[in-house]
This record gives sequence, C-alpha cells and structure tokens, in this order.
Amino acid sequence: MFTKNPYQVMRTYNTLLLDDCMFENPSRSTYTKWLARFYKEFNKAKRKYRDWDNDYINVDDVIDYDFCEIFTTRYFTYHEWTRFENKLHNFQYKLTRYNQMLDNRDIKLFYRFMECFLDQLNNYKTELFELNCCDNCGTNMADEDTVSAYGGDQIICEDCRDSEYYWHDSSDQYVHNEDCDYSEYDDGDEDCDSNFEGVYRYDYDVMERLSKMSLPHEVINRKTMVGGLECEWEARSSCPDDFPQMIDDFFDGRYCMFKGDGSLRNGFEMVTAPCTLAYHKQQLDKLFSWHDWTDSDSNTRVKAWNTDTCGIHVHLNRASFTASQIGKLQVIINEPVNRNFIEAVAGRKANDYAKFKQKRISEGGQRDYNKYEAVNTAHAQSIELRIFRGNATKNGILRVLEFSFALGEYVQQCSFNELHYRDFLKWFKLPRNRADFPYINEWFVRKGYLKDSRPNRLVTNEINEAIDNVVNG
Repeated sequence: MFTKNPYQVMRTYNTLLLDDCMFENPSRSTYTKWLARFYKEFNKAKRKYRDWDNDYINVDDVIDYDFCEIFTTRYFTYHEWTRFENKLHNFQYKLTRYNQMLDNRDIKLFYRFMECFLDQLNNYKTELFELNCCDNCGTNMADEDTVSAYGGDQIICEDCRDSEYYWHDSSDQYVHNEDCDYSEYDDGDEDCDSNFEGVYRYDYDVMERLSKMSLPHEVINRKTMVGGLECEWEARSSCPDDFPQMIDDFFDGRYCMFKGDGSLRNGFEMVTAPCTLAYHKQQLDKLFSWHDWTDSDSNTRVKAWNTDTCGIHVHLNRASFTASQIGKLQVIINEPVNRNFIEAVAGRKANDYAKFKQKRISEGGQRDYNKYEAVNTAHAQSIELRIFRGNATKNGILRVLEFSFALGEYVQQCSFNELHYRDFLKWFKLPRNRADFPYINEWFVRKGYLKDSRPNRLVTNEINEAIDNVVNG
C-alpha cells in the first residue's frame, strides 16, 4: 500500500479521504469533483508560479478571495464545509508524516499549497459564509445557528443561550443570567430615556394593560384573527413633549400605548391592542380626523416614510393559524420569486431589521428566535410581519394592515402549491376580497397588479384629496 511514488501516495490518501466522506451529504461525487478541481488548480499554479530554485509556489498570486470562494461556497453549505474542512486537516496531518518520511518535492509543494489555502480561508470565512459573531463569546456561526437576545440588540450562539442566558417571560426575550435589571422591575414602567411623556419601556408587555378589541357586533374567540399594530414615528419640531400621552388620553387608554425604541433618534412607537381589522379602521379613522393630529400649519406632528429609522410591524395572533399555515405565510414572504412584489408592497427592501431568508413549510411549527427576520416567529402568541416601511398616514397604515390580514386569510385556505404572489392576487381578485380590503385593492390597481379591477371610489377620493393638500399646501 505504501510507496515512495508521490502520486501513489496522493492516490492512496484521496481514496481514504473519499471513503471517509462516503456517507456524508453532499454525495461522494461532490468531493470527487472538488478534489479533481483542486489538484488541477495546484498543477496550474505549480507550472506558472513555481520557484524552482527555492522550491515553493508563490501562493499570494493564486489563493485569493475568489479562489477560496470557488472551493467553498460553490460546493458546500457552511455546515457541510465545516465537516469537510476537518477531514482536510486530518489529511494534512497525514501528509506531514509523509513529508518527514519522503524527501519529495511534489508532496512538499502540495502540502504547503493546501496549508496556505486552509490558512487563507480563515481570513475570508466570515465574509464567504456570511457568518455572525456571537456577542457573548465571539464565536463565528452561521445565521441559522444564531439567537437574538435583548430584543435583537445582541446576537448569541446556541451554546451561550443554553449555558448563560434564559428566556425572560415578562419582556419576551433572552437575557443574561447575571443581568439583575431583569429580575424585577423596581424603577417603574415608563421609559426614563424618552424625551416624551406617556412612553413606556421597550420591554413593557402591552398585554398587561391592553386587551383584544372588536366592534360590538363582532365575536372574538381564540381562533379569530386579530392583529396588533406597531408604528414607529420620529417627532417633528412641532411635536409637543406630551403628544404620546395626548393620544393615549384621546383613546381613553384602551386602543394603544407608546413605547421607547432605541432605533429611533427622537421618537416613539405606537403599539395597539390586538384588534379586528374593522376595529382598527374605526380607531385609525378617529385618530387621523383628530384636530390635534396636525399642528396649526396642518402638518403632522410626526413623520415616518422619509426616514431611515421607522418601520411598521403587524402582529397576527398565532392561535388563528396552524403550523403549516404559518409555514405557507413564511414561504410567500421569503420566496425569491415573490421578492419584488413583497418589497413593492412593503415600500422598502430588506434591511438589518427585517431580513429575508428562504423558508420551508415545515418550519412553520418552529419558533425561530432570530427576531430580525421578515417574518418573526419568536413570540409565543403572535406572528410578526416586520417588512413594512414606516408611515404616518391613514391610507398607508390601513394598506399595511389590510395586506397583512388578507395574506393571513389567504394562507388559511390556499394549497401548498399556491404560494406564488400571482396565486395570491388571483384569490384577491374575488369581489368579496376586493370589497373587504379596499385600501390595498386600490394600491394593487394603481400599481398595475390588478389590471381589470376597479379601485374603491371612497379610497381614491381620499388619496386624491391628500395629494391635493400636499401639492397646494
């Protein structure tokens, strides 16, 4: 088996390496192709960059970022590569022994070439595989192995989660075992860092004060679809310090409350009770008709759309969906073929606070603690859609709400093969759906998604009036 012929040595260890990978995923053929191409590149480098006097290859001219990309992400996922890399290190160890036994130039050259490749790869691995760094222990890990703590302000690995963190029920997030600030809340519920009155802490549980709401004729049970609305707003110069408290008083403390948010520069977040869509429409109609919503110059006291800090999040109650229905909703939102449509509806592309990540229907039954995803499933009671751009207009907010409720209704009745956005629009074109969701229907028509529909006249008139006010104001 052992011979001083260097190529026989390489063939021997190729066979051993492949046998070791035989029952791995990807298949043995993937490893065979990888090795064949790697040897090909080695031989090219040996011919072109070999220094015959000093007997080495100038690897800086060969092994760069593109070289590492070819031999990692084009063949393997991060976890597949990690397993294969361990086998390559073992392979290197055996070559070291043969280096000592055989004074052979080719084996020495290949050993150094492979060693330089593995060393250089460490410099690029984080960027190549888009790895995250654990904020607690500093370990690099794939995105699917991360967990958010402190409402997404920290990203930690699963080992740290299991050994040094715990799930804090009151604030619905992971916190460190030694963080005494989360043992009890002794400093009151208000956000001491806020510049505004009536603003609660970010981690305050709104359900301690608010409850599910509906119109008098509506019946709410556990399966009824209700939605909670989170609107992030930045304050304009005309915004009074007690504006959040004014709105809270306007609704008698029953529809919404306000919380601080570290992502905002000088603003606050309106968080509503879980309500039926009809109840939301009634309350938002009151809010935007309220004389104090605008200042003396008829300008809104808050802004959202033309900022880089504000977003809208919609929470749909988890109990109204089965696991597979949640999975279908995740697939529709995250599927690349639907990306342009979803981003158009959302009003923005993916960002660090709402990352698109391709999903499978089977994942609908799992709680993923990566908060900053387009569909956040970390909450025990709700499914959170985080994709929407901030808005401080009635039409914009209602359009977001209607789309969320419509999508929720759609996944409750569609098949597993109807997850393309065109399938959703085909369902939406039914007269009943267009009537139930007039604001998003008007947007679909205006944007050309529903070419044979008629926009709701009332909504169209409201939008035309809003445009005239802006143009003539």
